[in-house]
Amino acid sequence: MRRRAFVTGLSLLAVEYVYAAHVAACARSDRPEEPVWGKQPCAHCAMLVSDKRYAAQATMDGERRFFDDIGCMVLWADERRAPPHPAWVRDAEQGTWVDARGARYAEGAKTPMDFGFEARAAGGLAWDEMRARVIQRKKAER
Repeated sequence: MRRRAFVTGLSLLAVEYVYAAHVAACARSDRPEEPVWGKQPCAHCAMLVSDKRYAAQATMDGERRFFDDIGCMVLWADERRAPPHPAWVRDAEQGTWVDARGARYAEGAKTPMDFGFEARAAGGLAWDEMRARVIQRKKAER
């Protein structure tokens, strides 16, 4: 009887371990996810993520964060002194999530936090140049 209880307990422990590993793997997905539009707060400024054209998201330390403006994601990562990876931005023309580092950025858009950058598949600034301009603007405001 004790042996059966031991084997049963061991089996339940193994099933629980596999389930926990599966849940953890799903939470650290390398794919973009949709926020709860209009209810998800920006991880940097706490405004609601509602305008799909300028939304961004990043995963850091296994936790996904959403942003209402691409500039918010840049400043959030800069404050942590770590590049967001993986990170995605919404392509303003196609409405799809694209890799933030591979996207191009057009300047002059009317964005939620007025950073003014929208992601596009082609044309415009590369990630590093856009990032530098966002940080430069923030420093100029101080």
